[in-house]
Amino acid sequence: MRRLLPPSRFFGSVLRLTLGALLPALGACRDSGPTDVVPPTVGPVISSLIALPASVNLQPGQQRGITVEARDGTGQLISTPSVTWRSDAPTTASVDASGMIRAIAPGAARITATSGAVSALVQVGVSGAAPGIAQWRMARAGLSDVTILGLWDDGAGSSYAVGQNGIMLRSRANGPWDVVPLGTTETLTGVWGSSPTDLWIVGAGGVLFHGDGVSFTRMSSGTTATLLEVWGLAADDVFIAGDRGTVLHFDGTTWSPQPTPVTEDLWGIWGANGTNVFVVGNNGVILRWNGATWQRMTTPNANPLFDVWGTSVGNVFAVGISGTILRFDGAQWSAMTAPGRANLFAMRGRAFNDLYAVGNGGATYHFDGTTWRALSIGSGQNLRAIAARGDGTLRLAGWWGTVITLRGAGAAATASTELSDPALLSAYGASGGAMFAVGFGGAVYRRAGTSWLQEPVPSVNDLYGISGNGPTDIVAVGDTGSVLRYNGSAWSRETAPTSLLLRAIWSGGGQHVIVGERGTILRSNGTGWSPQPSGTQQFLRGVWGTDPANVYAVGDGGTVLRFDGGRWQSLTVPSTSRLRAVWGTGASDVFVVGDSGTALRYDGVAWEKFAAPTTRDLRTLWGRGPTEVYAAGDSGTVLRFTGTGWQTLTTPARGYIYAMFGIPNTAGVALVGEGARIVEGQP
Repeated sequence: MRRLLPPSRFFGSVLRLTLGALLPALGACRDSGPTDVVPPTVGPVISSLIALPASVNLQPGQQRGITVEARDGTGQLISTPSVTWRSDAPTTASVDASGMIRAIAPGAARITATSGAVSALVQVGVSGAAPGIAQWRMARAGLSDVTILGLWDDGAGSSYAVGQNGIMLRSRANGPWDVVPLGTTETLTGVWGSSPTDLWIVGAGGVLFHGDGVSFTRMSSGTTATLLEVWGLAADDVFIAGDRGTVLHFDGTTWSPQPTPVTEDLWGIWGANGTNVFVVGNNGVILRWNGATWQRMTTPNANPLFDVWGTSVGNVFAVGISGTILRFDGAQWSAMTAPGRANLFAMRGRAFNDLYAVGNGGATYHFDGTTWRALSIGSGQNLRAIAARGDGTLRLAGWWGTVITLRGAGAAATASTELSDPALLSAYGASGGAMFAVGFGGAVYRRAGTSWLQEPVPSVNDLYGISGNGPTDIVAVGDTGSVLRYNGSAWSRETAPTSLLLRAIWSGGGQHVIVGERGTILRSNGTGWSPQPSGTQQFLRGVWGTDPANVYAVGDGGTVLRFDGGRWQSLTVPSTSRLRAVWGTGASDVFVVGDSGTALRYDGVAWEKFAAPTTRDLRTLWGRGPTEVYAAGDSGTVLRFTGTGWQTLTTPARGYIYAMFGIPNTAGVALVGEGARIVEGQP
């Protein structure tokens, strides 16, 4: 293969060949001997020069090195260009011959790199010292974020809740809840007692505990089947229902299996007396105990049933999926009309005309003796259990360690959340207004003084993002197109033109921009939501802008989009990682973070990729200025960018940190994450 010489070498070769051909002839005409002629050296000509980064922000005393990228007319990189440096404000920022910038005093400077006829510019901003956050405190620790599956009250002031990972919570003498260690990690599904000193707990793998309300002992159930519910008529007449048609009976001394005619999982059990006990389960199964055998009853459909309860043999109710409610009048089961289609998992009542069923999305249905109606309890948590208390109130329990107290009856009932520790996924606070955090189950927490209290809101699905244009224009977004708007005094639901998951929102200039799955982008100027074409199907996870005509969205596969006021365009960045958050101080100072410690910065000209400051996934970004930028993510990781690089901070945060935001009217910041844990920091 023949190799073509570069232009300079080709020119030199031609020159030498030409002179070689001419010299003998010239030498023959001269009196003196031959003279050597050295051809001129032709070096590469620099046609473009770029400084990297093109903008820096420093504090007095900090240094940051600048590199240059020089190319010739063909676009080839020149490895060792000769460059001179100059600062137009050396008392603000100086620069040495190697391109090292040193910040001197607050102000702005222009650093120029020159090589021949071309030059490159570096904009330098020097801000006052930013000491950052120095003190951290756990503002909300949470109790337990596991799902509660069983709930029982002893009628004397103490309640018990059991659930996933072997959790047992107890509230004694109407006091606060605490965790009772049982020494198991098996899922606990049911709790019941014949008296305040005679309690039974059941769970997966045949787990069975017996206790006196203070201490609990593991007992043998004689089976490895998952036990799903326990209930009894007396201390010596207790039943357990479980999977694969399992039914056990306790006679005061021994637990014995009872044969059943089904193999379906059995979820709920209740009875009027020793010869009329009902069990319900999958495929519409309802069994009736007549004192000697279990017999299958005829039901109007095959929908799975999860609970059963009644006031007498002639007034029994069963609930299940998709709003299924059945009633037994002593002769047959018939379907009732429910006020919704939520899956219903538990049911209890205080009288024939005061019956409650609870389920997904905070669904709480009330039967007044004639009609079922839906109640609004200000929570969207999935509910799995319900118990009547001795003081006449009801307790509801479910996902994320949620316990809600319902006072009053029917439409006049009021609900208050005692416990709820869902993961909090986003936070926002407006100057002069309230600060909120949102999360799973449509949870909204408001900062009140130094405490965080759950805010009653309309029931929606999981909320992933929140932002606002001030204290009277705040929007929270989430799963299945969920949108809530706060006007400064109350929350209301809005309709979005999609049922897809809405992951993040940015607000500015009176507008809101939402991004989500399948490249979804919605925009609102306060009068509805309009889809915008994004040009991608990637999951978009973060959005931020300087103004409505300069907005960035980031997402999976290294996706970065920019809206220029007319359309969204895809940008090329030096990463293919999942990008989760974007934030900046201006058009030439934009940060992006993502999985495995990915950290990028846009300087107004090009994207810079930092050496990974951590191996953990980074999920959130926020800052107070260009030299005080914070990133946080998995395993309690919290980082700060100071202008020269990233530092790891020590905080009491643990587990996943999903979001952070500045605390209004303070110099502090709040970190929110799993288990509804909130950590606050102050300078």
